[in-house]
Amino acid sequence: METAACHVLIITDALIMGFLLSADGAAAAVGIIARDGNSHLQWPRVCFMFNKFCNQGTTAIVLSTLGSLCFFLLVALSASNLHKKFKHSHVVAT
Repeated sequence: METAACHVLIITDALIMGFLLSADGAAAAVGIIARDGNSHLQWPRVCFMFNKFCNQGTTAIVLSTLGSLCFFLLVALSASNLHKKFKHSHVVAT
């Protein structure tokens, strides 16, 4: 694999990771609004009426965040391995 292709792969992985973490943040924000409501917009709290739903939603958000962290570690490990591979392959013996 060429160096340029590896850079594209790492950038694409980082971009997808950003989208994934953004989705986790958005889901957490919606969960907080469901738990606390929003008095400025007159949105009532819904977790006191649908406790099971909110517990399942919280579990899903936590598991999704853990999955995102695992993906981050995989991307970092992949980038590190590609960096090591190309760092050593371009060394010229003298």
